[in-house]
Order: sequence, then structure tokens, then C-alpha cells
Amino acid sequence: MRISQNAKATTLGAAMLVSALLAGCTQTQSTNNNTEPAAEQESTVSSTKGWGYYSPRLGANESATRMAFPTGDARTSALLVHQVMPNEVARGQDFGYSYHVTNLTDAELQNVLLMQDSSNNLTVSSSTPEGNTSGDGMTWALGDMGPGETKIIKLTGSAEKVGMAGDCITVSYNNFLCAQTKVVEPALALSKTATAEAIKCDEIVIRYLVENTGSGAASNVVIKDTLADGLAMSNGSRSVNIPVGTLAAGESRAFEVRAMASGTGEFSSGAMASADGGLKAEADATNTVVSAPELAVGIECTETQFLGRNFSYSYSIENTGDGVANGATASASIPQGTSVVRVSEGGQVQGNSVVWNFGAMEAGASRDFSMTVLASSIGNYSSTVTANADCADSASDTCRTEVKGIPAILLEVVDITDPVEVGQQTTYVITVTNQGSAADNNIRIVATLPAEQSFVSATGATNGTANGKTVTFAPSGSLAPGAAITWRVTVRADAAADSRFRVEMTSANLTSEVIETEATNLYE
Repeated sequence: MRISQNAKATTLGAAMLVSALLAGCTQTQSTNNNTEPAAEQESTVSSTKGWGYYSPRLGANESATRMAFPTGDARTSALLVHQVMPNEVARGQDFGYSYHVTNLTDAELQNVLLMQDSSNNLTVSSSTPEGNTSGDGMTWALGDMGPGETKIIKLTGSAEKVGMAGDCITVSYNNFLCAQTKVVEPALALSKTATAEAIKCDEIVIRYLVENTGSGAASNVVIKDTLADGLAMSNGSRSVNIPVGTLAAGESRAFEVRAMASGTGEFSSGAMASADGGLKAEADATNTVVSAPELAVGIECTETQFLGRNFSYSYSIENTGDGVANGATASASIPQGTSVVRVSEGGQVQGNSVVWNFGAMEAGASRDFSMTVLASSIGNYSSTVTANADCADSASDTCRTEVKGIPAILLEVVDITDPVEVGQQTTYVITVTNQGSAADNNIRIVATLPAEQSFVSATGATNGTANGKTVTFAPSGSLAPGAAITWRVTVRADAAADSRFRVEMTSANLTSEVIETEATNLYE
């Protein structure tokens, strides 16, 4: 697009467009009698406009004529033309002359054309640049001329007759006022990405990239998305609405939202961008697979154990879910009243519990671990194991062991007097001691006198009844560990002998009787 930058040139250009042309004929304006060759004296340029704006340098025997086009006044004209001619030439001989065309404006003049309107006794044989024959004259197309630019046409001609020779020329230019507007077409492109795999309690990051791939600005750009059912942002909404504003051609902007899943499974959704002018772009759907760990624990233990013996709890933990259980741990309580004998590898006693740290457990992974303890007394002892992991519900299980004692009944029979003279008495002391760790009860004592003795009396923990040579005591109650009970049987020696006093004991814990005898020497 070419637009005139000078008001004067625009006015003058309009005048030239309607062919308001002035003709300038060769006339003598100034004469230079300088003998310096013309080629070395081409032109001079003044710093002020007007007739002195541009002056060709004249050689010996040369004169110049000038005219401003189209008004005749350099202050209101666009072009200044000089014709430089010899003052005198020989008939029939070639001579040189020139046209000097100067742009008087501060703007570019377009399609400048110099025309030889008429000539008298002057024939042009050549020119630089070359001209075109037009009717009876010639024309020279000088093209576009910049502000203050001068172009020179050098000609060679001759005169055939004696007298005067000359020509008349005119100039024109043809400026166009043009305007144009840029035609653009904005276009939208949208892409969407999302976390491909996530654990249920992890944030899912969703990213949008919108771009104007066209050649003009896209205004009121908006990104919209409806998250899949089961996904929601922190405000609980599934609707994504992002006002982008205006996108310049080639500009792109990225946005990010975060969502959480309420369950497990595959979640998929697309997105759309829109702008003024009906512009739309769709993004391919993204897929996010959400999984979750799930813990299961188990515990096994001995149902019963005797006091004084170690007993163990065997534990297990398993990730039965479909996601990684990060930070998996298990804590087993130490039964109150017991002391820890040993724990399996990795176990650390922390207060009243033993803790194992298993780190990340893949789906389906399991671990076994154990704890061995020793009880200080009879009773029931329980251990509870609890498993925990990131993003998983805790799981617990409990197992109980009953610690029992073992009754150990000791029967002792001692005669107080030995030897015993016939006719005298002696007493047998029967002592039962529970040396075990559990109580025993229903202890029964039956004493049998030898033939050489006769029954006198019976006392002790329970009542005794004599029947001939047999003394039977009533059953006792519970006999605690470490406790002892006694009975006494008094007899009289009837004859000399090496006698044997016999005692039988049974109890609730004994499956067969215990027999103890005491030897007594009876003499006369």
C-alpha cells in the first residue's frame, strides 16, 4: 500500500491525475561561459526550496531553462524540470543536451513520466535512459521518485537547418491513495491431560492447554469440563469453568485443576473451549484409573499353656486391595502381665506394643510376623494386632491364651515316736503339700493300720472315721499352690513287729492314688 505523506504532493497528484499539465519550452535562462567540461559540473543542490532548490552545473557554451509543474511556482509544485541545451551548435552535427527532473515534495511521487510534446528542427538520435516514441514526440518513464530526488535524461540530437532548434516538454505523475485491512481468522485448539493412575486418597491433577492457532485474536475464550461421576474438586463441584479471556494469534495458556475420587475405578471425561464468533475446540477424553489398598490381618495363638512356659502369637498382614499400601505398619499389643521373650525380624518394642514397619506393600502382598511372651501368673492373656497404611482403613484381630497352673501334690507320712514299746502310743502325721502352680481340691486320705497296731484317734484338716484298721478322712477343699494341710492318726502298739503304716491319697487332679508308708519298730 502506498500512501502520500505530504499534503502538497497529494494536492498536486490529484491535479496531475486530471491531466492538468503545463508545457515548458526551451528558453535561455542562464549562460555559463566557463570552459570546464559539462561532465564535471553536473548539479548543485540548495538547502532551500524554490528556484534554487536544484541547479544543474552548466558546461561551457550551455544554458538551462526551468519550470515547476503543475503550478509554475516551486513552492506549490511537485516537480521541477530543467532543460540544459548548448548555446550554439553546427547544422547536421550531433550534440548533447539533458533533462533534469527533481521531486520538490517530502513524499514519494509515483509513475513519473516526462513527455516531449513538440520539437522544432531537433531530431533525437539516442537517450539514456531510452525513451519511447509517442506520436510526434517521445516519452520517458522515470518510475517512482523519492523526496528531493533528481533524475537526469541525457540525449543526443542534431539540427538539419540553420536557424533555431528546440523542443517543448511536460511531466506528470500518478499517485494513488490506497487503503487495506488485514483479514484474520482465529482458531482454537485444546488439549487435556490428567493423572493416569492414582490411589484413592491422592489428588488427581487435570491440566488444560488452550491455544490460538489462527491468525487473529480470539476473545472471551472459556474452557469447560464436566468431571466424571465420582470425581470432584475441593469445593465439591464437578463443573470446571475457566475464563481465559483474549488469546492473541499463536498465544497459548495452561491451566490446572485438582480433584479427588470418592471411590475406585476408571474415570473419563473430555473438555471444550469456546470463544466469540462461534469458535470451538474439543479435547480428547482422558482416563484416570483409581485404585485403593485394603488391609487384612490375622492372628493365631495357643489356646492354653501351662504357667512357666513361653507362648507365642503369630500374626499376618495382607494387602487385599488393588492399590499400593504405602507406609504399611502393624502394631501388636503385649498382653498385660507378660514379658516379651522375642519378636520376629523388624519388630520394635514401643511402650506396651511391638511395632513392625513394612513400607510399601503392593496389591496382594503379605507378611508374617510373631511375638513370644512369658506370663507371670495363671490367667487369660490377649494380644490385639492392628494394621495401618496410607489411604487404607485400619484392620484388627485379637487372640487369647489361657495360662493354666499344674497341681503337684506331695504326700508325706512321719511317725512322731519310733521305736514304740508295746502298749505305748505313737502318732503318725500325714502332710499334703501342693508344690505345683495350680490349686487342687477334693483331696482324700485313707490310712491303713498294720495288724500289730490299734486305732486310738484321728484329727486334722478334715474329719476322720475309723473302721477296723482303716481310717478315712473326709475330702478337703481347694489346696492352693504352696499350701499344705495335715492329718494326725494316733495308734497303740499291740505286739512287737517291724510294722508299716500305709496312707493312700487321691485328688481331683490325680488320676491314680498316691501311696506312702511309714515303718515303725514295735518292741517289748
